[in-house]
Formats: sequence, structure tokens, C-alpha cells
Amino acid sequence: MKACVLPAAGAGAAQQVAGLAVAERTRRALAHAGFTLVAPGSAPHGPHTLFVAGNAVVEPQALLALAEAAVAESGSMSAENAIETPAALLVPAGEPAEGALESAEDLGRLAARLQQTGRLRLAVTGGTLCQRVQTQADALRLERRLLEALVQPTDGFFARHFDRRISSWLSPRLVRLGVRPNAITLFATGVGLAGAACLATQSHALQVLGAILFVISTILDGCDGEVARLSFTSSAFGRRLDLICDNVVNAAIFVAIGWNALATDAGHGRSRLVWATLGGFALATAAGFAFSRWIDRSGRKGELYDWYESLASRDFAYVVLLLAVIGRLPWFVWIAAVGSYAFVAMLTLIRLRAGRAPTTPLCEREST
Repeated sequence: MKACVLPAAGAGAAQQVAGLAVAERTRRALAHAGFTLVAPGSAPHGPHTLFVAGNAVVEPQALLALAEAAVAESGSMSAENAIETPAALLVPAGEPAEGALESAEDLGRLAARLQQTGRLRLAVTGGTLCQRVQTQADALRLERRLLEALVQPTDGFFARHFDRRISSWLSPRLVRLGVRPNAITLFATGVGLAGAACLATQSHALQVLGAILFVISTILDGCDGEVARLSFTSSAFGRRLDLICDNVVNAAIFVAIGWNALATDAGHGRSRLVWATLGGFALATAAGFAFSRWIDRSGRKGELYDWYESLASRDFAYVVLLLAVIGRLPWFVWIAAVGSYAFVAMLTLIRLRAGRAPTTPLCEREST
């Protein structure tokens, strides 16, 4: 489907929203949603053409909702827009009958005519943005909505109430600087590995520094996904890289604390516990990969996937920080020993219970 961005009066298109100028954000959203951009006045209006105001902030989901709402000879616009000032208008074939659209101000006139002839459908965009920006206050309000949407239901307590507050302040600035998500992932990994090196030492000050670096790496780990979503630069490779780097950092942290515990053992037989903990971490990592792949194959995403993501969150970084500050870092070995095997046991139990879930016999399915 073709799309055309119409110039708008005022300075709205130049306003910054989450690190991108409104006009640039609109163009990226259209491309991300699969629309082909054409210049004003050159779009053949058929079967449907989407016209977007140059000062509008639109999200791909809202654009797709407009495309789904339009049928036959009907156009569509967002239900949250006023008829006089639609942010985006999907125009049916054969329109506009009174000449080509040249500016965003023409959209209201055409929307009113389509409504009068019963050919305008109002699309529910599900809370995704499809609004015009007139002032800096509008830009700030829409930016807040974009940043609030970054919070995930799977975020742990600290991720939601601490990490996201910092990352949501930092991510728009990284977008503005043009920093790529994969570069953030690699930098966060380097910070996490530096933290692990400090945690392996016997210096209390370096242990605290290492724990702080680990917390910083978890915050930056949130920034890469936020920057990818805010700048429309998500990729399958980036998601795989993020997953691999997360596990590399986690493994380094566990090994470093285990090494620290062995160095302070002083003959108390802690070595077996350390090896059991490291084995539990490896088992938990493998079980997590297998469980996530099973969820993908079985189509059981939703609450089950959210629960898994919540359980696998990195809020434990703050436990590491607390133990480092009070000088009891080896205690983490006990916590991890219990937690890793409990994690594996819970995933195994859920998988077994799901495998025994009752199914409808084939003869009953064929008879319905």
C-alpha cells in the first residue's frame, strides 16, 4: 500500500519526540509498517492510499489498524482524532474527487466529505499513537506516552521502578546521537564483564565497584531494546546478540563470585557448593533456552511467556550489590545454588503439566 506524507503548517514536524524529529519518526513508522512512500501529488489513489500529516506522530500498529478498517469504497481514520484535524487518513480509490491533496490541512476537508457520504470508518488504534504535534508541549506529552509504553509486564521490581527510570531518560538521547542498539549491547557486555573481573578480587572496594558495574550493565541492557523500538531499528540479529550477551555476562558474574568464594574458603568445604552452583547455572541456562523454544513452537505465548520472562529477570543484580556492600558476597553462592535448581524444577514441572493437558479427541473435533 502506498503512503504520502503531506506538509503541515507550523513547526510541529521539526519537534523532537524521543530522539527523532516528528517528520523523520513518521517516515520510519510508515516504512516499518510496510508502506511505500510516494511524493505529494504523485500518488495514484488506488486501491487505497494513506495520507499522513507531516506533523503527526504515528506508530506502525496504528497505521495497520487504519489499513484493516478501510474496506471497499470506504476510507478510515483514527477514532481519537477530530474530523477537522486527522493525523492520518486512508483514502479510498477515486478520491479526492476535487483535486490532489497538497497539505495536511486538506485532510480535514476530505475526512468531512467522506463522513457525510457514509464512507468513513473510525479505526480503534488500541492506544497506539496517531496524533498531530503542534507545540513543544504536544511533543513532550507524546514522548511520555512512548516512553511509558516501553515498560514491559515482565519487568521485575527493580527493573520497573529503578532501571526503566534511568534507561527511559537515556534512550531518547542515544537515539538523537544515532547510537545503534547493537553497539549498546556490546558496550553493556563490556561493562558487565569488567564488573565480573572486579567481583572476582578480594578487595572490598573493587567488589562494590564490580557490583555497581553489573547494575549499570543491566540498565544499559534495557537501553538497547528501547533504542531499537524508539528508532525502528529492531532486528532478529540484534535480538539474538542481546540474548547471547546477556548469558555471557550472567555466566561471568556467577564464575567470578564462585572464584571469590573459593579464594575465601579457608578450608570450610565451600568448593563443592561452588561447583554445584556453577552446574546449576549451566543447567538453568540450558533449561531456559529449551523452555523458550518450546513456548515458540507450541504457540503458548502470553501469560506463560510473561511469567517465564519475569522469572528470568536480572533483578538479582541488586542482591549482588547488597551483598558486596555488606561484605558478604560469597553468600550469593548459597542463594544461587538454591535458586538455579529451583528455576529448573519449576520449568520442568510446568512443561510436564502442559504436556499432560487434556486434548479433544479427534472424533469429537471432526464432529463439531
